[in-house]
Amino acid sequence: MHPIFAIYQRWRMREAMRKCAAILLIASLATAPPAQAQSVSADSPDAVEAAFLFNFAKFTSWPAVNDLDTSIKFCIQKNTIDPAAFAGWGKKRVQNRPVRVAFFGALTDSDLDNCGVMYIGEIPADAKIGDIARKAAANSTLLVSNVEGFGKAGGHIELYLVNRRLRFKVNLAELTRARLSLGAGVLNLAEIVTTEGQPK
Repeated sequence: MHPIFAIYQRWRMREAMRKCAAILLIASLATAPPAQAQSVSADSPDAVEAAFLFNFAKFTSWPAVNDLDTSIKFCIQKNTIDPAAFAGWGKKRVQNRPVRVAFFGALTDSDLDNCGVMYIGEIPADAKIGDIARKAAANSTLLVSNVEGFGKAGGHIELYLVNRRLRFKVNLAELTRARLSLGAGVLNLAEIVTTEGQPK
C-alpha cells in the first residue's frame, strides 16, 4: 500500500471514530435517567431538557466541595420543566455525590445558595442575565437556560433547537469566571460563544 494512501486511510478511520464518539455523547446527553417517572415520556421536551441538565452535571468540574453540603443541588425555575421529569432523582448520584432538586419562583440571591446547577426558563423583567451570571459566578453555579441569547448575554449554557434536535451553546469565558469547567467531549459538541461586547 502506498504510504500516502495508508495515511489517508488512518485519517478516515480517526474521523469515523471521532464522529462515532460524538454521536454516542449526544445520545447520552439526550437520554433521561432510567428511574424517571412513567408519567413523563422519555422523549418529551421536558424529559430531554432534564436529561441534558443531569448529564451536564456529570461532565462539570466544580471547585472544592463544601463539607457542609456535599450534594449536587439542581435549582429549577417553577413553571419551566415539569417536576415529574425529576421524579426519582433524590435516589441518584452524580460524581458520587447525592442529588437534590429544588424549585424556585422569584430569582433572588438566596435561590443561588448551594445550587450546583440552575435552570432558568424565563428572565424576570427586572433582572439582567449579566447580573445573574455575576451572582452565579460567586457561588460557582452552572447556569443553563433555553432563553434565546442567554450565552452571549453571559449565561453558561444555552439550549436551542435545530431541526427538532436539542443543541447547546457554551460561554467558556463565563464558565472560567465561575471557576467551572466542562469535559472536552461536551465542549466538542457545543457551539462556543463569547459575551457580547467582550473580545473573542
